[in-house]
Amino acid sequence: MDKIQNMFNARLIAAGKHIEVSNQFKKLKTDQERIVFTLNLMQQYDIVPSATGMPKNAKESEKLREEGNKVFVTGILNNTICIDALKLYTKSIAFAPYPSEQLARSYANRSAVLFKLGLYSECIQDIDRALALNYPDNLRVKLYLRKTECLMIMGNHSVEDTLKEAQHWLEKMSINDTSRERFTAKLDVLHNKITQTKVNKNTKVKTEETPALPIIKSYNNEVPCASDAVAIKYNERYGRHIVATRKIHPGEIIAVEKPYALILVQENMQTHCSNCLRVCWANIPCNYCTYAMYCSEECRNIEWEKCHNIECVIFPAVLEYSIYNLDLCSIRLAVLALREAGGIEKLKTMVKEVDEHDDPRTKGFSQDGKLHSNRYIGVYSLVTNTEKRSVSDLFKRSFDTSFIVYFLATRTVIFGAKLPEDLSGLAKNNDVTFIGSLILRHQQIIPSNMHSFGETQGLEHLERGIAAMPFFSLINHGCDPNILRHSRPEHIVIYAMYPIEKGEQLLDNYGKHYAVMSKAQRQQKLFKQYYFICDCIPCQEDWPLYVELQSYQTLVKKPEDKAKIKKALKKFNMYVDLATIGNVPNRPYIIKDLLKMIQVLHDCAPMPCEEMSNVIETLKRVYDFNGNICEIPQIQK
Repeated sequence: MDKIQNMFNARLIAAGKHIEVSNQFKKLKTDQERIVFTLNLMQQYDIVPSATGMPKNAKESEKLREEGNKVFVTGILNNTICIDALKLYTKSIAFAPYPSEQLARSYANRSAVLFKLGLYSECIQDIDRALALNYPDNLRVKLYLRKTECLMIMGNHSVEDTLKEAQHWLEKMSINDTSRERFTAKLDVLHNKITQTKVNKNTKVKTEETPALPIIKSYNNEVPCASDAVAIKYNERYGRHIVATRKIHPGEIIAVEKPYALILVQENMQTHCSNCLRVCWANIPCNYCTYAMYCSEECRNIEWEKCHNIECVIFPAVLEYSIYNLDLCSIRLAVLALREAGGIEKLKTMVKEVDEHDDPRTKGFSQDGKLHSNRYIGVYSLVTNTEKRSVSDLFKRSFDTSFIVYFLATRTVIFGAKLPEDLSGLAKNNDVTFIGSLILRHQQIIPSNMHSFGETQGLEHLERGIAAMPFFSLINHGCDPNILRHSRPEHIVIYAMYPIEKGEQLLDNYGKHYAVMSKAQRQQKLFKQYYFICDCIPCQEDWPLYVELQSYQTLVKKPEDKAKIKKALKKFNMYVDLATIGNVPNRPYIIKDLLKMIQVLHDCAPMPCEEMSNVIETLKRVYDFNGNICEIPQIQK
C-alpha cells in the first residue's frame, strides 16, 4: 500500500496540487468527510484499486508443494527443516482448488512431515483427507502403510483393517510399477510386527490440558469482567484510567476479559487456527479463499457465520497491497459491529448515541450502566488521538481505508448487493462512506489501544494475535508497571504485580520498559505512537537500565532488612532453573513464593532493585506457562 500511496503523492506533486490537497484535507472535521474526500481524489487521479484476490490455483499449489518437497525430501532433516516444509505444504493446501488432486497430494505430503514429527493423530487426519479426495490409486498403498505405522504406535486396535486396505491397493498396482517391490517389503515388515506385538487397546492420545480460568472473588458493578478492587476514573490529565478502590496485594486477580475481537497475525496462518487461534499443525483451508486456515470444520463453520463470509474475498485482495495486521483488524471490527447491530441503520443509531454521550467516564457503557466487553460501543469509545495526528498520518489511514471500503463495496454484499466499480459513485453512497468512517476510526483506535495476544514458545514470548479489549485498554502506561497480563486461549488475565495502595493508578506497560530502554528512547516512542509524555516514577527519577541496576545488598542499609530479603530469596535460583526449562505447571507454591519475595522486596528495598526485576520476570514466565503454549514438535529418530 505504501508503494501505491507514494505513486499517488508523486502525481499530486507533478500536478502542483500537493499543498492544496493537504490544506483541503486538514480542514475536514469527520472521518466520513475524509473518506468522501479521498475516494473523490482517487477518482480524479485515476487511482483505482485492483487485485486478483489470490484465488485457488492448481499450478500455484503444485509449485508450493514442489518447494516443500525440495526442503523435506532433499534437505538434512531437523525440526526447523520439518516446520518449514510443513508450512509450504500447508500453503499448497490453501491454494489447491476444492476438491482436486492437488489438494489430496498436498495433504498426503504433509502427512509425511507430521509422521516425522511424531504427530501421529494429525498424520492420520491428513491421510484420511487425502484418501477422501482424488488421490492417485497407485499411491494409496503408501498412505495406508503410513497410517498403519501411526495406529501401531498409538496402540489402535483397527490397525489390521488398515493393513488389509494397504494389501488391497498394493494388489491393484501395476506389476511394472517400480515402487511395488518396496511397498511389498514394507507391508511384510508391518504384518510381522502386528503378529508379534499385542496391541494395547487402552493407549490414549495425549491432549493439551488448559488450566481453568482464575476466579474473581468479588465482581465490579460497572465492569463485569473486573474485580471490585478497581474503578474507572476520569480527569483531564490522564483521561479515563483505572484506580484501586482498596489495597491490592501482589497476585490478586484484577480482571479476566474476553476480547471483543481476536484476530490471528498473518505470520501464524499456517500453524494456528484462524478462528480459535490455537496451535494446529494440520490446518484445513477455507474452501473459497487462500487466506484462512482452521483446526477443524467446526471452527471453519463458526468463523464463516461470524465474519469470514465477508472477509473471505476481502482479506486476500487487500493483502496483495502488503497491508498490516492493523488493517485486517480494522475490517474485522467493522464486520463484527455490523453483525452485532443487525444492520447499517441500527449501527448508525448505536454509534450516534455514543457520540452524543456527554460523560467521558462512562462513554461506551451500555444502557444498564455497565462496560461490557462483548459490545462494540466499548471499542468504538476508545481514544483515537485524531486531533493530535498529523495530516500525513490521517491521510495515509484514509487512503488505506478507501481501498478497503472499495473492495468491501464491489466484492461483497455487505451493502445489500455488489456495487459498481465507480469511486465517485461510492463517495456519494452514505452507507459506504459510513462504514468507511468506522474503519478509519478503527485505524486510529488500534495503534493506541489494541493488545498483543501472546504465547510462550521455548524461552520466547511471541505474538499469537491481536485483541480488542474495551476494559484493558483503559489502563494507562507505566515504565515500571504494577500489573501483569497473560493470555489464555480465549481471555487475557490481569494480575497485580506489586502492592497497590487505595487510590493508586493501575499501570500496564506499552512495550517501553525502563529496564531495557533509555528514558529518551521511551519518551520518543511513546509520544510517536500514543501522543503523551510519560511522567511515571522511572521517568521522573530516570531509572537506570537493567545492566546498571544495583543489588539489594548495596541498596539496603538495615541488617535486619537484608536478612529478611535473603531468607525470602532462598529458593529463587531453583525457581529460575525450573522456569527456564518449563517445569513449573502443577507447582502452585512457586507463584506463592515468588509473590512473597515481591512483597518483602517492596517493603525492605528501594526501587529500582536488581533482585526485584529478576523476581518479576520469573513470575511472568511462570504465569505464562499456565497460558498459551506453542510447543514445537520434535523430530522422531
